[in-house]
Amino acid sequence: MGDVSQCRSCGERIMFIRMKSGKSMPVNPTFVNFKKNPGGKDRIVLPSGDVIACDANVSVDEADGYGYVSHFATCPMAGKHRNKRGKM
Repeated sequence: MGDVSQCRSCGERIMFIRMKSGKSMPVNPTFVNFKKNPGGKDRIVLPSGDVIACDANVSVDEADGYGYVSHFATCPMAGKHRNKRGKM
């Protein structure tokens, strides 16, 4: 896991997790408890770099683990950074 940094768009604190692909994903630096749910609507980035479907923000008693929320999901300026593939 990386050092805490600052989003250049919104100014919020972020950190980077190295994904299995080798790329780094910006995440919010606060831990989020989750319960595994393959059909869940939430996505959590694990410290290992995996992304899983789950139910996020559950109590510690029912949690299967913890992870991070992608900063792309919460940044008000995320659309500014989206890759416009095929657009020229």
